[in-house]
Amino acid sequence: MKRRSLGFLLAALMTLAGSARAQMTNDMDLVYARYHMAIRAAEACRGVHPTDAVWRKWSAYIDAKTHYELGAGERLAVIEGAKTDTRIIVRRQGCDSDDAKDLLKLYDAELAAMAK
Repeated sequence: MKRRSLGFLLAALMTLAGSARAQMTNDMDLVYARYHMAIRAAEACRGVHPTDAVWRKWSAYIDAKTHYELGAGERLAVIEGAKTDTRIIVRRQGCDSDDAKDLLKLYDAELAAMAK
């Protein structure tokens, strides 16, 4: 019986540790998505056309902001979601909406200078 209790405790601790890791990754997913949404908003609303060199700068910047927490597959999934979400915002609400303006503010504050 003692062995079973210890196994249960270890399983519970591993679940808690996994939950903390998942929460951190979820937070980084949101940060990563927000930057990519800002870039997509600038493309859709301002006609920004970044070069490969600019994308490399942005990628390095965003990876540093997310503390390199996301793997390649996760980054790709988040980017695809960000594209879709931004497309929906721009089509349904327009570039003058509060959501689009917030994304463009982020772009202006942190990413626009790298595109020059």
